[in-house]
Amino acid sequence: MEFRCFVRNQKLVGISQREVTTFYPILLEKKDDLLLQIQGFFNNYVRTKFESENYAFDIYVTNNERVKIVDFNTWGGFTLSLLFTWDELEHIHSEEEDDVEFRIVEDRCGVRPGLKTAVPYDYLDTSSGSGWDQFLRNADEELRQQSRSTEAGA
Repeated sequence: MEFRCFVRNQKLVGISQREVTTFYPILLEKKDDLLLQIQGFFNNYVRTKFESENYAFDIYVTNNERVKIVDFNTWGGFTLSLLFTWDELEHIHSEEEDDVEFRIVEDRCGVRPGLKTAVPYDYLDTSSGSGWDQFLRNADEELRQQSRSTEAGA
């Protein structure tokens, strides 16, 4: 399973199931163990090597309970907060390392409304300023520059 972890002031404050369009009963059974595993991984491998204050990172927990980093993301704006809001993440107080909010879809009614599509949630947000919007703008600019270079060289 994949999870997004949120770090504020170099403390793990939130963990969200990445696939918010599906209910996985096995996550309910393993929630406490997963939390301990993810906290341990963060404390032993991420916090000690990644110096940024605020960020998010995605991990994959394998069937044999190994944790693998998938991606690092910026805090806020361009990164989807999934089962949180950014306001909630900003206001979670985590003075104690054990105080981590871990959110999963806990029943079929908890599936995020409007997200029952075959498209991953990350791909749905194409609004102005979103990650996809920025990507498409950069791609357009790159194509324009390549066209200008080709025309200048001809």
